[in-house]
Parts: sequence; C-alpha cells; structure tokens
Amino acid sequence: MVSRQKIAVILSRFPYPLDKGDKLRAYHQLKELSKLYDIHLFALTDIPVNPEHKKIVAAFCQAVHIYPLSRPGMYVQSFISMLKGIPLQVGYFFQPHIRRKIHHELSHLTPDLVYCQLSRTARYAVGLPYTKIIDLQDAFSANYHRIQMQSRGLRKIFYQRESRLMKLFEENMLDWFDAATIISDSDKNQINRQPNELVVVPNGVDTEFFKPQLKPAVYDLLFSGNLSYLPNQHALSFLLEKILPRVVKSHPELRVNIAGADMPEALRQYASSNVTLSGWVNDIRDAYAGTKIFVAPLFTGAGLQNKLLEAMSMGIPCITSTLANSSLQAIPEKEILIADDAESFVFQINRLISDPSLRNLLSASGREFICRRYSWAQANAPLRKLLADIMNDQ
Repeated sequence: MVSRQKIAVILSRFPYPLDKGDKLRAYHQLKELSKLYDIHLFALTDIPVNPEHKKIVAAFCQAVHIYPLSRPGMYVQSFISMLKGIPLQVGYFFQPHIRRKIHHELSHLTPDLVYCQLSRTARYAVGLPYTKIIDLQDAFSANYHRIQMQSRGLRKIFYQRESRLMKLFEENMLDWFDAATIISDSDKNQINRQPNELVVVPNGVDTEFFKPQLKPAVYDLLFSGNLSYLPNQHALSFLLEKILPRVVKSHPELRVNIAGADMPEALRQYASSNVTLSGWVNDIRDAYAGTKIFVAPLFTGAGLQNKLLEAMSMGIPCITSTLANSSLQAIPEKEILIADDAESFVFQINRLISDPSLRNLLSASGREFICRRYSWAQANAPLRKLLADIMNDQ
C-alpha cells in the first residue's frame, strides 16, 4: 500500500466550534484535504478545547496537537512586538516555547508540506526545512487602514500603526513561504509585493446544510456574525443608529434580529420592541430562516463574508455594500442589492419590504449563484490544485 503524503497544518485557533470565519475556513479545508493527504494538526488556543470538539476534528486528522497560549506570555509577546515594530496580533499569538515544541514534533514527522493559516502563525514556520504555504486569508493591512479611517483618538493611532506594520509584514513574510493563498481577487490586489505564487482560494458554504426552509418569517431584518469583531460592530452601529430609525418611521412594527457569538455588553442598549438581541444561537439556520431580509452594512473589514454566503445559500435576499460585494462578486439587482450610505440602505430595505416579487427574485438568483460558485468543493478546488502541483514537483 502506497503511503499518503503528510501535511502539517498550523492554526492560530482550534477549528471548532464553527463560530468564527477563520475556524470555519480551516475546518472545511482540513475536511477536504483529509480525503487526499494525512493531516497532522498543530493548533494554538487561548481558551480550553472541549474534548467533544477535539473528537469531531480528530475524525479527519492523523494527529491533533493543541498548544494552550499562556495569558502572561501573550501580554509579554504583545509588549515585545510593540518594541520591535511587529504587528500586535502577530506578537499576541506568538510564544517561542511553543514554536520550539512544534519544530521538535515536525522534525520527527518530516511532513511533505507545512500549511499555515493567517499571518499570526507565520513566525512559527520560520526556519522549517520543508515546503511551506501561508493562507493570508484577508489583506489585513487594508482592513486596518479602513478601520483607522473611521476611527478617532487612540484607536485611530493604533490602527494607523497596525496598518503600516501589517503591510510590511505581509510583504516580507511572503519570502518565508513557497506559495501563498488569499480569499479573493479584491484582497489579492491589496498585496503590492507578490514574489511567490499567490492563489485565490475563496471561502465556501455547505449548500446542503444551508438550504431554504419553509418557515414563517418572524423578523424583517437580520444581521449576524462574530459580534466581537470590530468591522461587525461598526456595521451594527451603522444599522441601529443610522438606518433603523429611518426605516421604522415608515414601518413602525419592523423587527430586527441581531445574532452571533461574543455579544458585547454595550450592544444591550439597543434592545427595544424593534430590536431583538438573540446573540449566540445553537443553529444559525434558525435565524436565517426566520427573517425576510439579511442586511450587512459593512464598510470596514476584508475578505469574503461567510454571513453573506450562508444567507444567500438559504435563499434570504441580501443587501450589502460595494466593499463586501467586491469579494463576493454577485450581480447587483439580480443576485444582491447594493447600498453604500444610510439613505441607499433605507431605500433598498423599503423596496424589499414592499415588493415580494423582488424578494423572490433575489432569493432564487442568490441561491443559484452560491451553489454555482461557492460550494466547498468549488471553493477548495484552487487549493487542491496548488497542493497537487507543489507535491508533484517535489
């Protein structure tokens, strides 16, 4: 029997539960690649890993290594990164003793390839004598630039620093790897220096899991996502402060649902007869199925938004910004509606509320678009090809 090639995967978070975008992407990539290769997972974590969650991931891995990040070590490395001009989130996830442990394990494993996700793990790959790929995922420097443009005071100064340092780090770390992947052409265009192969590998969605359900809509509007993520917080503030009061004038009984993990206490102030703060839900499909319209006023952040993939896959009409759609590439007025300021969001919401035929068109066309372009099999095809090309050349 011919032995299969071995891939060591280094992640900054354990890829389950599927409550954050990077975890969702990693989980489905691991699952897909395990059909072709022996997967050895090396996962950092800043929270305890549930043994049941470990079993779920271990089902398609040959080995699972978990490395708890010590809280004091995270603070120390964050301080050191400030002194050395390293992006804070890169320093936050780096601990030298864990790198030594990973290198020791890999010296015994001798993998055919090392696959790292996000710039947070890049320093763990430095010095490894194996073929290496980095999944940049998003152009974080561009993301930080957009955040600082909408920030003030110390937050603005912080994100100016992070944007500048991350841009340098993104460009320099590409020299440490034999190839790199990124989530969209839009993000790829933000990376100025591309000395190695930079392949677009989009996010995907399980179109059989996220499929239309025949349930009555309890809410008119839905926003969902990781609610501790700053671009999502910006979007929510815009929705609840700039858009909603104007829509409620025309539709006093309008109901909005806010669902997602890690809801900040500050959001509680928005709860009202019009606004329900569901927070974490066990099955996010219930939130999608219980609403008429999904709205995502995203003006900061980067990459392909899982929330849009999931909502459209379930046949929920979506309204989002030009920025968010630049990665998605849905056809405006046919597969999605676009709005870039409060007035246009209000207009598009009112259109959809009053026009069931338009909702039906977007529902059917959006679902068909996602099934055609963004099933996980389609999304991971470029990654499978990249790995096959690299492995065959070794």
